[in-house]
Amino acid sequence: MPRHPWQSLALVAVLSAVAPAVLTGQELTASTETVEVPAELAEPIRALLQPQTSVVMRDGNRIEIWWVKAIALESAPQGAPSWSNAPDGALVGAMRVAQPLTDARGFTIKPGVYTLRFALQPQDGDHLGVSPYRQFLLVAPAADDQLPDAVGFKGAVALAKKTLGKSHPSTLSLDPPVASQSAGTMVTNDAGHKGIVFSVPIALQGKPAGTMAFGLTLVGVYEH
Repeated sequence: MPRHPWQSLALVAVLSAVAPAVLTGQELTASTETVEVPAELAEPIRALLQPQTSVVMRDGNRIEIWWVKAIALESAPQGAPSWSNAPDGALVGAMRVAQPLTDARGFTIKPGVYTLRFALQPQDGDHLGVSPYRQFLLVAPAADDQLPDAVGFKGAVALAKKTLGKSHPSTLSLDPPVASQSAGTMVTNDAGHKGIVFSVPIALQGKPAGTMAFGLTLVGVYEH
């Protein structure tokens, strides 16, 4: 029985005879629109979101993402800012999916509105060497996530379990967690997983502190 709610995320054999054909058929495109923030979100959370909307098309599935106006860091960066400066359970954004969406472990996220919170995968015997990066966004139903403050690792996991109705939280991989590519660029990792690069403002003690770019994987599955 795992000691943490995330079971091992060993890479699936995505380069097998079948998987490449599946991945090749799932292309991503990104654009920016102004779409009203969903009313399903609690007002304190709505107030923290940007009016601009990142729209990703995964084939025919429209994925709308509203990033926060600034990711609140809890420590000053030593050099370039990274997720190591952000608290576990920090609110990063909200997402609406029009059609079922597969998460990082192949579970289905139903159409609807969700919050996105940062969490760092545990680094222990259950998780060592099973994923190239430890940074993830946890996906929680908007109706169950009402508070804008960081909720910690356990709090974010508890909320994200409600998305699937399972003992596991719903997750999306940040890959790469810090990106050098321009926002809107599609990136593909060595396993064939595909994502889009986003750039979100950051703040320290309530003051602007620049931006942080990262890749969000939206095509590709890890073993569960």
